[in-house]
Amino acid sequence: MTTDEPRSGLPVEFLLAIAAEAGPGSPPIRMALEKARDLPEGTHRDDLLLALLRGALSGSAPEWMLKAAADSGLKEEVQPYGGSPLSLARVALTHPSCPDSLREEALRRCTVAQLGALGHEGCGEALAAAVVSELKDRCPHRQPMTPELLEEPCVSQLILREPRLHDAVFFAALGLLPEFPQLPAEDESEEDGDLTRYDRFWEARKAWEGTWEHIVTMQTGRHHQLIDWAPDSRSRTTIRDHLLGTVPWDVEPSLLEEMASEDLAGFAVSDLITRLCGMLRDGIPEYEARSRIAVELDALKPEARERTEDYFNDVAGIRKYGLRAAASWVASRADGSWRYILTPSEAKTPYGKSRDWLASEKLLATLGGRFAATAVKALHLWEPDPGPLRPSPRDLRWLHAALLHLPHVTEEVKEKARAVIRHVRPSSRSPWEHLDYKTQQGDQRLAELRTAIERILGDPAAVSRGSALGDPDQVTARELARASDEVLGDYLTRHAGDDALVELALLSFATSSYRSKPSFSEVLSGHSSPEAALAQITTDLRKRLGGGPHLREAWTRQVLALPDLTPELVRALPAWTALTVGGPRYGTAHEAVASVVLAALGDSGEAWSRFAASPASYSGPTAWLRLGDVLDAAAKETDWPTPPNSK
Repeated sequence: MTTDEPRSGLPVEFLLAIAAEAGPGSPPIRMALEKARDLPEGTHRDDLLLALLRGALSGSAPEWMLKAAADSGLKEEVQPYGGSPLSLARVALTHPSCPDSLREEALRRCTVAQLGALGHEGCGEALAAAVVSELKDRCPHRQPMTPELLEEPCVSQLILREPRLHDAVFFAALGLLPEFPQLPAEDESEEDGDLTRYDRFWEARKAWEGTWEHIVTMQTGRHHQLIDWAPDSRSRTTIRDHLLGTVPWDVEPSLLEEMASEDLAGFAVSDLITRLCGMLRDGIPEYEARSRIAVELDALKPEARERTEDYFNDVAGIRKYGLRAAASWVASRADGSWRYILTPSEAKTPYGKSRDWLASEKLLATLGGRFAATAVKALHLWEPDPGPLRPSPRDLRWLHAALLHLPHVTEEVKEKARAVIRHVRPSSRSPWEHLDYKTQQGDQRLAELRTAIERILGDPAAVSRGSALGDPDQVTARELARASDEVLGDYLTRHAGDDALVELALLSFATSSYRSKPSFSEVLSGHSSPEAALAQITTDLRKRLGGGPHLREAWTRQVLALPDLTPELVRALPAWTALTVGGPRYGTAHEAVASVVLAALGDSGEAWSRFAASPASYSGPTAWLRLGDVLDAAAKETDWPTPPNSK
């Protein structure tokens, strides 16, 4: 017999069944009390205690029972990701008969995770107050943040990683969080080897921001409360930046719009600084510059006013940075706190799935449009950096985002955007220069952004500018092959009548894995002279297409699938490929190919022998020999043709 089994009397199962039904002083409840006192620790006793405290004894219970329930319940560990709710301990410690001394003594024995579980919403005012008191006893009040506190968080940090906390516990934990770090004094000893006091300060600042990242990620239902609670502008800005950039998909739509609008309003200071520095750089006297911006300067808050005044004196040589303040502002947002709002498709779960947003697509598009309008203001103020440039994707991501979200791309915007991408390009590297992986990835992403911007500027009317294919005179068959069906169809429709583009689109079928719409024949019908164009492309296939056997095979299959094939078109196909693909069974020739060969060679055994010994091959230059040329040489006993030129 196990320790969980009852020793005598009524079965525990029966006592559990009547625990919620019988009266507190009834015989079965007295028997249940005796059983609970008599049972050894284990599942049966815990179940019986829980049933009694929730049922017949919910109004009044003996202290021994409450202590036994609390002791047993606190032996249960809280599991991560919504694990144990500590039901037995919670019922005991929230019971009306539970004395404060028992509640306080039990909480002193709790782990931090157990405190968080007991302090959840619905725990009751008495237990919440006791949890708050225990938190204050355990956690130093507003200690300065250090890098170590991110790796080994204090009690308040850990508690705030618990969702659905009681309001009193939530706000008490906020009040106990580490404060913004302080710069160590110069005479403090360095305990971190090579780290300077500035290094330690910046590490601590990163840890402080990381703590807020954990909080806003977990406390998704309390974003409004976090904003209202923020004790200073630095905390509020950090919370807002995380709401915009870390978990924007979990932010209630009206709050997301409010935070975004507030953030965009901050651009005005950077805009003003850039214009001011431009005027002073161009030789405009200070008094005149002040006069021009007097109204805007007077409207600034004291902190922003003081920051702007620094650019008049330029004691620290900051004016050169002020010239780029507007562009730097939008660049930092597009690369940081606005990144997911501008490109929601980049928001993924740890498992690679797309995030579900509380905000609608319409709201995200609206916010993207507002950011784009702000970015255009920065674009008009943009100037090339005269100093040595180390470009990164950050320097172009803002421009790409603006072009994606602008309702119309004007000629003025195009001109300024082209000036930016002429200046911002991957740095030239010497052949022997070693590049680490991060640098290589940055150069590649920068090149991709430049290409994407060029395509938008060449094709701003695309249905989706994110998939813009650029100027038809610049697009390649391979780029058309990578386009989706919708994008290609839209592109061809908007550039109807462009025969050269149609020919490139036809060639793209040789490199695309699969395309349902538009079909090869539908694209061909958009040409002004479809039959002549198809014959010319096939004749010049090596020059037009190039590549390996799979490309020749793909082209040949598309051609042989057309209705009303002419012998001239079949003869223009690559010989080996035409003979081996396109038939009703794998490895057989198409009927039209067989017909052309029979007509050319007839009953001449010598012609057939020569044809069988032709140099046509699966790969290499002779794979491009045209079927008609090989047939003519075999039938007329002339020299074998030379492969067509590749250029």
